[in-house]
Amino acid sequence: MPLYIPRENAGYLDGAVPTLLLVSPGPVERFPLPRLDAGTPLPCAGWRLLAGLTALVVDGPGDAGIFVEGAVHPEDVGRRCAWLDAVDRAGGAVVLVVDSHVPPEDWAAMADGGRTWGGFVPAVSGRGAGEAGDGGE
Repeated sequence: MPLYIPRENAGYLDGAVPTLLLVSPGPVERFPLPRLDAGTPLPCAGWRLLAGLTALVVDGPGDAGIFVEGAVHPEDVGRRCAWLDAVDRAGGAVVLVVDSHVPPEDWAAMADGGRTWGGFVPAVSGRGAGEAGDGGE
């Protein structure tokens, strides 16, 4: 069963690789603990990112997945579009699920804590293919 994350529990971080930081009190079914290679999160096998302005889906194996509410306020649109452009350039994003609203530490510290799940999730396609959830892939 997909996990629903309200927009206030989602943070969109810029960087060399864009990061989606999600707050959930428990782990996401089948979402792995983060694995690092030289401090960089490794891909989450079997997961894919469908990123859009109005919704975002982190699709996993079987029924596993995460649905994140998208932007609804005009002032959010510019920031979200910039993040989506970064996802297009990087071919995906680091998706991390944490158990509380805390400022993000470096990935290695978050991975060692045992209370963070995720890794790099490749994007399915650019936004030109359609918004997440509208059937376009």
